[in-house]
Amino acid sequence: RRSSDLMKKIVLFLFVLTLANGAKAQVLEFDNEAITADFVNNLSIYADAFIGPLLGTYSPALVASNHITAKTLKPFAFGIGISASGTIVKAEQLEYNFNGMGFSNKMSLANPDKPTIPSILGGNTTAVFLYEAEDNSGVYSYQQSMEVLDGFTSINNSVPSAAISLSVGLPMNTEVFLRALPTIKIDGLENYLVGGGVKHVISQYFQEGDEHEFNVALAGFVGKTKFTILPKNFLDGENQEVVFIDNTYSGELIVSYDKKFFSIFGLVGYYAGSSEFAINGTYRYEIQQGGLIQEAFTTTNPINLKRDNSGIQTQIGASLNFSSMGSFALSYAMAESNSVAFNLRFYINNGE
Repeated sequence: RRSSDLMKKIVLFLFVLTLANGAKAQVLEFDNEAITADFVNNLSIYADAFIGPLLGTYSPALVASNHITAKTLKPFAFGIGISASGTIVKAEQLEYNFNGMGFSNKMSLANPDKPTIPSILGGNTTAVFLYEAEDNSGVYSYQQSMEVLDGFTSINNSVPSAAISLSVGLPMNTEVFLRALPTIKIDGLENYLVGGGVKHVISQYFQEGDEHEFNVALAGFVGKTKFTILPKNFLDGENQEVVFIDNTYSGELIVSYDKKFFSIFGLVGYYAGSSEFAINGTYRYEIQQGGLIQEAFTTTNPINLKRDNSGIQTQIGASLNFSSMGSFALSYAMAESNSVAFNLRFYINNGE
């Protein structure tokens, strides 16, 4: 019996020793700096494609619905309404083929037979990224999944912009206006917009009298918008968010022919925008092996893309006027990307 007990102890000792050696063998070492650089480079390629349709088009979209006439409101009259535009983007910017984007061999798709991934205008997706981390020995490698970000559904391949429009008439044929959109949340996408400007009729300096059918004005505008997306089922981490911010400035020369029941207008202007796209927060790649959690890398605020865009925008349009009570206008703006805009406005105290 003693020999039997001794044999059991020896077997138990060898078993524990084997587990200890196995646990020791599973302690992995990673080149954190190299893996982080590769991951961030892949993420940057994806980020540039995802936000690409907005980087060059949101500024002209933001200013396309600002004006419907060169005339200004009467002093201390008020206007309120809805302004909206859709800036048309190329169909090929709505989605991308993963295989042609230049990712490293560490980034792949869970379903390689469906390589199409959407941009921010490309709608929802079920695609999943796989990212591989390899230890220094080159023997062990691990994959983790990350859901591809959903875009929102684009109407007729367009970048939408909409706001509540508020205007106030001032003396000397001057008008100040505000465009604002309170924070709204749709399908995990959060957006707000705020902007304002001033318009001043300059044709008064070479025309006699107060009321004219032909009017010329100068206008200026500054606006800001922000989109925020909270990523789902990405890497572990904290304070994760995807943010797009656009700051836009513009100046216009507006000409209009204004009758009681309709107006025809055109303008030429210059816009300049500064867009920023960031993937913020901490992203941690952890490997769980036999109850042991090991970290391949951690990166914080990995992506910050900035893009300036500017150009000339021309616009033509017409409005149907409800005497002094309001108007409905449609217009077409031509810039690097073309836009369709409409305005519905109601006026208070704007009569004779």
